[in-house]
Amino acid sequence: MYTFAVGGLAASIVGLCALFALKYVEVRRGAVFMPRARLQADRWARMTKAIMRFFVARIEQLPQDFILFLRMLVHIGAIVFARGARAAEHGAHKVADRVSYKHRFERGESQSAFLKSVSDHKNSLDPAQTRIRSEEM
Repeated sequence: MYTFAVGGLAASIVGLCALFALKYVEVRRGAVFMPRARLQADRWARMTKAIMRFFVARIEQLPQDFILFLRMLVHIGAIVFARGARAAEHGAHKVADRVSYKHRFERGESQSAFLKSVSDHKNSLDPAQTRIRSEEM
């Protein structure tokens, strides 16, 4: 790692010296060396700078994007869990129905004497009075 850093520094220093030497020669001669290549290099440098600015802006938005992505994953996970719970509930009902000796529930007569007396009393009431009482509530 250290060797790579020293090599990069040395290459940068040599490149800067070469650019200053080229500029010195151009000023002495009064002519620009490779003008088309310079225009292309300037255009490439501007595009690179614009791309880097775009990436910096996107990197700044990554935490918000990551939070949004996690929220979406949690939402999908909740939906999958709810569907699984619903399927488990349906399966549990099927198992309970299969295990039960009744298989299908049918309403029968009450075995409780109190409930029979309440049911008889309710049936003996006038239907009009029952309707008025239910409207009052």
